[in-house]
Amino acid sequence: MNLLRDHIPASSGSCCPGFTHRFDDWAASYDRSPLQAVLYGPVHDAVLRYARQHVRHPGMILDVGCGTGRLSARLASAYDQARVVGIDASTQMIQYAATTTDPGRSRFAAATAERLPFAGAVFDLVVVTLSVSHWRDRAGGLAQISRVMAPEGTLVAAGPSAAGPSAARPFPPRTRRARRGTPWLPGELPALIAACGLQVERVEPIPSVATIADAVMVAARTTPVRQPPGRRGAEPRPFGPYRHRDRNRA
Repeated sequence: MNLLRDHIPASSGSCCPGFTHRFDDWAASYDRSPLQAVLYGPVHDAVLRYARQHVRHPGMILDVGCGTGRLSARLASAYDQARVVGIDASTQMIQYAATTTDPGRSRFAAATAERLPFAGAVFDLVVVTLSVSHWRDRAGGLAQISRVMAPEGTLVAAGPSAAGPSAARPFPPRTRRARRGTPWLPGELPALIAACGLQVERVEPIPSVATIADAVMVAARTTPVRQPPGRRGAEPRPFGPYRHRDRNRA
């Protein structure tokens, strides 16, 4: 199954190269980090729990900033009929993900959120966990996510709720210093998601990680496609070798 676009859209921004190198260095020990138990695991739990409750039968799932593929693997297990695609700017993270997950169920590629190499209207479910902070162009990355989401697709994102020391704690020391130049504003993540045309349906803190990070989960959906008069029930327009199927409904 080939989802890659023939042309990758131009973007005004990309992941900070310094972040990419630091996460390349971190890849070998990432899965053994204590942060897996106190931060990343609980955040993944919250995102996956919401997705399981509200997205019943996705056909295609995108994990943006997938790291070593831990959440991607859990998504593939939870949705045994879905195809999971993970992208990350760190090639070392992607290599680990490709060697530790089932290649028949998950695919991985080195790419940034601002330059998603996929056709439009593909993914029924998109998840983003704690990676938005590292994007140079947050609005551009979320606009790309909106572009690749299928009609009535769902985005479940987790990120810092506001600027401040607790929001920066999860990251390696050099990365923390770099992040100070691009602070978050309260409510920025929900506002950015809404600004890219998605309908925000829920915003809630993730209390299980409150002692280490001020994290919030935001769930949003694409605007439902309205059929023109006389076209109700018509076949959806194919894109590439695929046809979109709405699998979000039970």
